[in-house]
Amino acid sequence: ELKPEITTSFEIGTELGFFNNRLLADFTYYDNNSRNQILSIPIPNSTGYGFYLVNAGKIRNNGVELTLRGTPIKTDNFSWELFGTFTKNNSEVVELMDGIDQVSVGGFSGMSIVAAKGRTYGEFYAVTDATDDQGRTIVDSKTGLPLASAEAQYLGSYNPDYQASLGTTINYKNWSLSTLFDTKQGGVFFSRTKDIMGFVGTSAETGGERYGQIFPNSVYLDANGNSIVNTDVTYDKVDYYPNMQSGVSVIDGSYVKLRNLTITYKLRADQLKNTPFGAASVGLFGNNLFIWTPSENKFADPEVNSAGAGNAQGFDFTAQPSLRNYGINVKVSF
Repeated sequence: ELKPEITTSFEIGTELGFFNNRLLADFTYYDNNSRNQILSIPIPNSTGYGFYLVNAGKIRNNGVELTLRGTPIKTDNFSWELFGTFTKNNSEVVELMDGIDQVSVGGFSGMSIVAAKGRTYGEFYAVTDATDDQGRTIVDSKTGLPLASAEAQYLGSYNPDYQASLGTTINYKNWSLSTLFDTKQGGVFFSRTKDIMGFVGTSAETGGERYGQIFPNSVYLDANGNSIVNTDVTYDKVDYYPNMQSGVSVIDGSYVKLRNLTITYKLRADQLKNTPFGAASVGLFGNNLFIWTPSENKFADPEVNSAGAGNAQGFDFTAQPSLRNYGINVKVSF
């Protein structure tokens, strides 16, 4: 029997202004506990249904939100404004249904997104390359190919460690220049683009010498299970990349973006004297102009999500790239 979801929340915050409101700060701390949270659990299509609604137990979210805005310089003809935000959310699956430690909330064959008791909500769970206690890849002592982990591993959550933004607006007489950077740091996502590019041999990591190579940072195990640094057992890339474990394609979802850049000119009153307009401005803008990602992600924008809205986030199933767009703004009033 499905029960109603109940959320209890605690929130405290403050708004502060300094130097005649030339510096503004807004801070909030929150703590939310959701009991009987309703989740859609995938079930076999042979049942005639795709999902089963269940009460998950208890999930806790707490964190902080901070907004800062300041105007370091302000004169009759010139002003410079800075603004930024910082958000950090901590999520934990506190309880699940009786006798259950983990449920799948999405995924596909060989890869799941799970809610696991005691862990962050939305963890990727899959078989990946085996590693030793120092994080070195364990390879077969004869073929040089990485061995698969003995069981599925927790590979991180699609939820970022934090999100932040930084923007500025500069006004000089009738001209205005504004820009906005934003970032998500931490969190992971599954990139089917990486998997496919490895399969067909078009990714950078499949290039260079493809035969007789030593797998980077690898070891093999001796008869006693001790790690031996691999200096001589080689592999061929054609044998590895087309057959990578699903977990290998779970990669860092961090990014920094130049989200927006706009330049605007506001016409003076004397320039509109013989027109029906009371005010007018014209501007050029660009969105999603640049993106910087970690070195392990040369494949996709971490913001893409092929699974749509719902619990299963962080999936790139060879999604269409994000759009960079440019335009002209013309605004008039009468």
